[in-house]
Amino acid sequence: MAAAKTCMTMALRRFKRARKGSAAIEFALVVFPFFLFLFGLAEIAMIGFAQTSLNYAVAETAREIRTGQAQTGGLSASDIRQQVCDELNDFMMMECDGNLFLDVNRFDSFTNASNDADTPIQGGAFIDSGFGYTPGAASDVVVVRAYYRWAVMTPMFEAIFANVSDGQRILVSTMMFRNEPF
Repeated sequence: MAAAKTCMTMALRRFKRARKGSAAIEFALVVFPFFLFLFGLAEIAMIGFAQTSLNYAVAETAREIRTGQAQTGGLSASDIRQQVCDELNDFMMMECDGNLFLDVNRFDSFTNASNDADTPIQGGAFIDSGFGYTPGAASDVVVVRAYYRWAVMTPMFEAIFANVSDGQRILVSTMMFRNEPF
């Protein structure tokens, strides 16, 4: 009995001093949160880059409307949308079909161009209908809005990154200008 007790005590002391598996256990505890935050940080960077690409694409395409090239060239809403998509994909491959929505409206003055009343995000959902295409005539005030539906990819970050209820982030770019006298 005493030999078994001594043997058990020695085994416990050896176990207490052993350090061979501690690095693996510590790594196992840290690796999941580390990679989760790493992927979350990468997604934040991708969302920022996508937002910058959308802003650039809208600015370049809105120039066509502002200078009258879209109106005199007979460009339709789908042509303008395709130009935004082409400019968007110059920097980052983004799927436009079903994700890119464009709204072009003319207003009588800058004060009449309401930005809050026409928001497509209502009740935490993205309403993808009701977008129009009215590029206006010479010297008209025009607002070009582009919405891109970004699917959040990092697990457990939907609540942080998403701004609509279905776990997606809606990226928005807006340009307001007065058309040139073309």
